[in-house]
Amino acid sequence: MFIKGPIMIKQPVAFLVALLLSAVAHAAEVKVLSAGAVKAAVSQLIPEFEKASGHKVSITYGSAGTLRAALNKGDRADVLILPMEGFDEAIKQGWVPAGKQAALASVGIGVVVKAGAKRPDISSPEALKQSLLAAKSIAYMDPTRGTSGKIFDAALHDMGIYDAVRGKTKLQTDGSVADMVAGGEVEMGIQQISELLAVPGVTMIGPLPAPIQKLTTYGVSPMSDAKSAAAGGQFIDFLFSPQAKAMFQAKGFGG
Repeated sequence: MFIKGPIMIKQPVAFLVALLLSAVAHAAEVKVLSAGAVKAAVSQLIPEFEKASGHKVSITYGSAGTLRAALNKGDRADVLILPMEGFDEAIKQGWVPAGKQAALASVGIGVVVKAGAKRPDISSPEALKQSLLAAKSIAYMDPTRGTSGKIFDAALHDMGIYDAVRGKTKLQTDGSVADMVAGGEVEMGIQQISELLAVPGVTMIGPLPAPIQKLTTYGVSPMSDAKSAAAGGQFIDFLFSPQAKAMFQAKGFGG
């Protein structure tokens, strides 16, 4: 699942020429609302798109709960990136048109500890269970706000250790729990792998073991009231380009 070391991304000439030819006479601003799990990849891709298209991308990242709250209060954009399951509500609310959603990439949940700390055993469900019970403190996303938190919360119940672990847990409402681990606030952090890999000062122990592991597929959609619909469509197309796929893989995502 992981690609170590730097990668070199080759620009497909035909794709970039198409972007340049289709760019509008006056550069447009593409507004994007996006789940934080894709930030490590998308933030690296935006400069490539801006250079090729002439457009400017303004993006706001947040947890699923944060984005839902923003949309409920009336915030709008041209492009929306969410876990695929989140588009059911978005369609129902009229935020995005039905049938326009496409899956980008999938990512699993991983475990990190502070760099240099002892590596807990998470190689099996039983090993993970014992390591969680032995840990002095852990952090994961608030299950009411983040996808990984909802999945891990359910896993704790399934393992029968929810009460034992929840008492020593700090819930993160936005951002990466790896920051809490790197700062020494907690001993172990559990979150989407793409968000954990982006933070220095921690060691990735690995993904959650099967069958506890659950992949989340993230997707993209135009928004119903997009002001820069054409430019937004170009940005969506770019997210499916070969260089975008390579970047997602480099940041911990699968196809």
